[in-house]
This record gives sequence, structure tokens and C-alpha cells, in this order.
Amino acid sequence: MVDPPPVRTPDRFVWRLTGILMSMLCVSMASLSSGCASMTKRIDLARTAYYQGDLETARREWSEIAESRSPHAKPAKLNLAMVDIARGDLRSAQTSLREARDVFDEAAKIEVVGDVASMLTDDRTRAYHPAGYEEVMVRSMLSLCSLASGDGDAEAYAMQAQMRQSELARIAEERGLQAVKPIYQPLALAPYMRGVLREATHHDFDDAIRCYQMVSHLQPSFAPASVDIQRCGGGVVAPPGHGVLYVFACVGRGPVLESVPEPTTTAAMQIASQVYSLAENQRALLPNLAAVEVPRVRIPGSPAAAISIDSSDVWLGATQPLVNVGEMAINQNEAEMPWTIARAVARRVTKEVTVNQAVKAVGINGLPGELARFATVTAWSATEQADTRCWSLMAREIQVLRAELPAGTHRIGFTVVGPGGNLVGPKATQRVEIPPASNAYMVIIAPDRHVIVAQ
Repeated sequence: MVDPPPVRTPDRFVWRLTGILMSMLCVSMASLSSGCASMTKRIDLARTAYYQGDLETARREWSEIAESRSPHAKPAKLNLAMVDIARGDLRSAQTSLREARDVFDEAAKIEVVGDVASMLTDDRTRAYHPAGYEEVMVRSMLSLCSLASGDGDAEAYAMQAQMRQSELARIAEERGLQAVKPIYQPLALAPYMRGVLREATHHDFDDAIRCYQMVSHLQPSFAPASVDIQRCGGGVVAPPGHGVLYVFACVGRGPVLESVPEPTTTAAMQIASQVYSLAENQRALLPNLAAVEVPRVRIPGSPAAAISIDSSDVWLGATQPLVNVGEMAINQNEAEMPWTIARAVARRVTKEVTVNQAVKAVGINGLPGELARFATVTAWSATEQADTRCWSLMAREIQVLRAELPAGTHRIGFTVVGPGGNLVGPKATQRVEIPPASNAYMVIIAPDRHVIVAQ
């Protein structure tokens, strides 16, 4: 008589199934961690080169990342645009920024597959989509590039930035966010740019005054606005035989994202419950999570507070902050945090439901099933990391200096000023031609101690 085959107990099957899943997850985690660590080193090298003024190394590194198939390729193209601005290649920078703007606008309409996949992994599997403040700054940097290159589109780009900021405010209100206006208030760059260009016509002074009044309202700390208003009231752009130099400075290290554990607030859990219920058409049981990993904005330290500017060693003044990019990024990131946390919670629900269905499908119940669920969900969730991809070479602030100079060629000097008013870096110089009764525009970049003149 042939003995019947041994019956495989649920316990043995559970442990075998769990072991296979755990092994697969460990391999996935090791591969992902290795790739992320390697890319992080390359990104750190590229950033450091940029901060130190080594533009050739910075461009080589960012170019290779941008041309790769890495998930970091798209933000690398934005960083590459900043390097091109610093190198004076404004045409390439504008091309990259315009392409990024168009790609992001289109991606926002069609990105579905990546969102679904991220529910089973984490947000790093999604196609890179910039934060709202990054979208606004793409258009703002296009405006500065256009002004410096003289292609005539500076005001249009600045208005695009303003429109995008207004759109973000509208979306935030629709999502129930309170006190939207301070968080998504218009930038002072657009009215300032318009005021400068209207004043340059020598006859649209009333329009220029209204623009500068708006600047003063949006950025009360920008003291030059009151001087601009008084000057336009007199109808004189500059003394006879003089022209005007406008220096737009990208000062300090701008916002970056870092992964931090964030408590799961009541508001976030409510949002997650609503989102998941809509997706599954049923009321989901949310997990009891104390905290989740989320991307939070951090402003890296920098010795650059402003730029001291002179003409042939005769001091002209220091740049004044017009747009606080870092503050805008922090405020918008904080406003979006309940939805960011909710997404992480919903992702955990998706994973638990998926594992529960798999365990039920093989007929495992009781304690063995609970152990399988716990081990698998825990290992699966441990692979999650916050998506910290970002446009990391943005400036902390956009600052401005206006100076009236005799028409002709001038040797302009630029030196980084620290928070205490002391000079903290070497002087950079650039010759500039000041046209009579007209404007000359310069863009400079100073993320750290070195000033880079975009010429």
C-alpha cells in the first residue's frame, strides 16, 4: 500500500511564502539603495562644483545625469540650466527651461501609470513632477534670462510666473486650504520687471509708478521701491549723459528636499481615508501609523547675504532682496504637508490590502495568516523612502541693484557680503557698456563665496 503524500501544513507554507517575499524585498532594497547611494554622490559632486565656481565640472556632471535614464534626469536638466546661466549661455538655459515648463505642464495632465505604481512602491517611482514653487521659478528664471539676453520676452515670462502662482492658490483653495493668500501671494518680480521696462520707454511713468507701488505692497522690505516711485513721479530716468545698470543677483543656496519622519496628523488621516475610499469605492481601514517619511524643504546654509557692487572701486551699493525663494518654498511645502502625509498613509493601506488579498487567496487564516501579513507588510513598507528629487541649484533669493552711471564702458566689481556686512569672498569683475539714457542688464549668481557673472 502506497502511503499518501505528506500534507503541507499552513504553518510551513506561510513561512515559506513569507521567506520568499522577504528575500525578494531584500534584494530590491539592496539594489535600490546601491543605485541611490551612487547617484547621491554624483549629485553632491555636481552641486559642490557649482557652489565653488567650477562650472566645467558642474556642467559635465549635470549633463551626464540629465542624459541618463535615472529618475534624477529631469531635475538635473533644471540644474543644468542654472549652470548654463552662470556660464553665460543664456540661449541654452532658456531652451532647457522652456522645454521643462512644457513637459511639466503636459505631464500633469497624463501622469497616471506612475501614480498607480507608486502606491506599490514609493513616490520615487513616479515621473518627476516639480513642486509648485519650482514651476513658478522656471518661469521667473526664464524672465531673467530674457531680460539679460534682450529677446523682448522678459515681461511675458514674469507674468507667466504670476499666473502659475495664482493657479496654485486656486487649486489650494479648492482643496480646502485656509489662509491661501499669504502662502501663494504674487511675486514682486513681475511688477518690478514691468515697472523697469515701462520706465525705460521714457513716457509710461504712470504705469511704472503703479507697478512699483505693487512691488512695495508685495515686498514691503524692498526699500528701493519708494525711491523708484519718487523718481518716476519726476519723469526723469537718469541725469543727462547717464544710463542705468540693473543687476539681478541670484543669492545664496536655495531650497532642497530632505527625508524626515512626520507625525500622521488627524487632517492627513482624514484626507487619506477620503482618497482611498474614492479609489476603492469602499471605506478603508487606515493603519495605526505614528509617523511616515516625507520630503520637507530645507534651506542650506550659505555665507552669502547680499552682493556689494562697485564701479572702478567706487562703491555703488549692495543688492536688495526682491523675491524670497526659500520662504516661498517652505510655506508651500508646509501647506501641502497634509496631502503628502495622506499619500504615504494611502500607500500603506494599498500594500496592506494587497498582502491581505494574497494571503486569503492561498487559504491561510488565523495566527499563521496574521504573521505572514505582518512580516510581509513590514518588509514591504521598509523599502519606502521620501522622494527628495528637486531643483537644487535655485537661489535662496533674487536680489536687485539699480545704479545710474555715466554713459560708456565701466569695470564693475562684485563681492559677496556676509550677514554681518563683511566681505566674505573674492571680487569678480566684468566690463559693461552703459548706453546713454537707457538700461543695461546683468545677471549674477552667488550661491556661496564666489560671484559668477552670467556674461
